[in-house]
Amino acid sequence: MLQTLLVNLKLHFREKAQLFWLFAFPIILATMFNGMFGNIAESYALHTVDVVVVNNDDWRASPGAQMLVDGISSDTGATGADGDHAKVDDDGDAMPKLITVTEAASMEAADRALLDAKAQGRLSVDGSGKLQLAISQATQTSATDVMASSSGLDISLTVLGNIVDLYNHNTAVVINAAQHNPSALLDDAFTGSIGSSSGFTKEVQLTNFKPSGTARYYYALLGMAAMMAMSFAVNAVSLAQANLSALGIRRSVAPLPKLQQLLAGFLSSWICSFLSLTVAMLYIRFGCQISLGGREWAGLGACLMASFATSAFGTLIGAIQGVSTSAKQGLCTALACTLSLFSGLYGSFAMDLSDQIAQHAPLLSMLNPAQQITNLFYDILYYDSFRPFFATVGVLAAMSLVCLGMATVLLRRQRYEHL
Repeated sequence: MLQTLLVNLKLHFREKAQLFWLFAFPIILATMFNGMFGNIAESYALHTVDVVVVNNDDWRASPGAQMLVDGISSDTGATGADGDHAKVDDDGDAMPKLITVTEAASMEAADRALLDAKAQGRLSVDGSGKLQLAISQATQTSATDVMASSSGLDISLTVLGNIVDLYNHNTAVVINAAQHNPSALLDDAFTGSIGSSSGFTKEVQLTNFKPSGTARYYYALLGMAAMMAMSFAVNAVSLAQANLSALGIRRSVAPLPKLQQLLAGFLSSWICSFLSLTVAMLYIRFGCQISLGGREWAGLGACLMASFATSAFGTLIGAIQGVSTSAKQGLCTALACTLSLFSGLYGSFAMDLSDQIAQHAPLLSMLNPAQQITNLFYDILYYDSFRPFFATVGVLAAMSLVCLGMATVLLRRQRYEHL
């Protein structure tokens, strides 16, 4: 049996077409995904904006404006990889300050800096003490141009504008209170409420790990790669059937029992499927930087279960009588491509369709092996507990055992009228 297993492994790795589709194709597709989705996260990140401050009499008469600028501008703290000053947030990630500041003595000098592209925005104080923000025409064009590369500039400008509006609102509240009710400034509850931003949204992280927003597409790709690996099991069964290959004829008269031949073929397909899926997962993790939150060991377990399931499905397809090996291979490819549509591989439309099926027809979603394989990685990524992961493993194990049982019935005591 061991010799049969080794022979099957050699035969699998000599199939160049299979090696391409099962090892190279997922890597090529993941690389394309990385090129398309690589800048999405960056478009939501804050980036430093170059601002010129008009340091005139009005500015010096408003010390609160200078304190605000000092709080959001670059300082002499930690320096980022690109030379921008940065600070470190609670997660240990470098977080750039919102603005870098240069000073101009007059409004005309500040406007010249905007025209010469030496600054992206201008901060000044008008005669009434209000903080004013203006941005250059080039900066406005860059922030609104959908064809420009994503840089997060529009997000940064929105945040800066909200800060200026909040500062002006708080200043107006303090001035009004000082003019009409000075005693209110002695009330700690009142002064503590000044500057409150309870009306703004706040990001809440529900798990200990913040996953990438594009991870779903990569894990749907792993579902397709696993389904494509059914072809290994189809070949393994074909090599044991006397009416499908010359090797099958010789094996039919060999002293090794047919059950052991089929078991060796199943193990060889399981090993090859596991290797192809693991290579794809590791490339997605380290090549495309799609993290599993430190649960890479669980990802290997998911690959092991997914490869077992697809080997069982492939064994059932390979056991179908009266169908040539090439037709069975085509059936495997058609099933992998079709079922991957309903697991969300083909873009946002497919993702929405997958979500709708899971919500309104959960039984169909549960019976889709590509969706269940994709769910293995979802469960690792999005849940703190491993209970959903083991539930998905149970579903795939039950489906696999049913397929292996049906394949055993089809392959048991096969007889051939002629070869």
